[in-house]
Amino acid sequence: MVASAKPMHPDFARWYSAVSFGDDARRRQSRWDGLLKVVTNANREVVEALVRLAYGTRAVPERSILQGIRQDFKDTDETFEMVGNERELQVLAGACLAVLMEDSCEEEGSAAALAVTTAALGRARTLDLPMDLVDMAESAIVRRANENRERPSIGDLSSDPPKFDFEKSSAKVRETPNWDGVAEGFALAADAVRTAMRTLAARQTTALSAAEAFIRVQDEELQMLWWLMGGRCNDYDSTFDGIPVEVQSFVFGDDLADATTVLPGPSSIRAILSRAGLKERKKISVVAAVNAPKTVWLKSLMNGAEVSSVSTPLHFAIQRQLETGAGDAWVAGWAASTGIDATHSLPSLTLGELFYRERLLILFG
Repeated sequence: MVASAKPMHPDFARWYSAVSFGDDARRRQSRWDGLLKVVTNANREVVEALVRLAYGTRAVPERSILQGIRQDFKDTDETFEMVGNERELQVLAGACLAVLMEDSCEEEGSAAALAVTTAALGRARTLDLPMDLVDMAESAIVRRANENRERPSIGDLSSDPPKFDFEKSSAKVRETPNWDGVAEGFALAADAVRTAMRTLAARQTTALSAAEAFIRVQDEELQMLWWLMGGRCNDYDSTFDGIPVEVQSFVFGDDLADATTVLPGPSSIRAILSRAGLKERKKISVVAAVNAPKTVWLKSLMNGAEVSSVSTPLHFAIQRQLETGAGDAWVAGWAASTGIDATHSLPSLTLGELFYRERLLILFG
């Protein structure tokens, strides 16, 4: 068993107890170690596989990715079964996503949080897990968005200047009190200066990178506010009030996604969509929303887009609609593939927010 690089999550024992009989501390620790391997190695393909496992969807993960996840757990416990333990793997996948979403360092954590919510599609899909993964994802999105927008402090750059250590050069001159010793002393002094300057340059780079990132997210929201004040959609080439109600959720979500530069976008996105005119009480069916936009605009959205029936069900619906044409011909196949009711409806505001998130998963994929 490998040593854990991170303390066990305080809720992991409760989560794993849903599939573990008794209180086997050794097995629980090995599963935690395996979870850390999965999370450490997670990329977008792994995130998609974990979401599919957690939701137990008809669309199964890619075989090689699934085997890689299983192998990570087997590497920490030889008794871990590579087949036949689907329920255990489902719970572990949910735990992996929960931990991944709490990690504020990697972009995959933001992608995981977005994918968990888009896969749920307003609770059209439910989770049979010992944690409320959707609530955790919503909280993670807000937390990560706020973290990205914290003003960086660069005051530490000059508060603790690097030390210019000339002790070695002085010692060399004392040891060899001649011109050769002086020359060697100067060489050692130059090394000390270079080391100190490298430290200073690294600090400057860190400070400038933090400032650049902050400016980038500030520009992001500024562009969104200009869009809101202008009241005109870019790609759809129409004023807000000139766009049919059934189309607004997709068009507004797409425009704001195009203005986003850092995952998971601003925490104010829902407020911006609301101000643009999307309503919280007015519901729109997924079928109506997919059939309403102009075909040429839908095609522009799907140009080269890699969609998933699990994490991007709205884009998957658009793909099916474009294959068969507007109407009802595509609906039954979409519902069967996704496991989502064909009559599922959402408030226009929620639909716009989820479409925005799906766009981010595609644009930043």
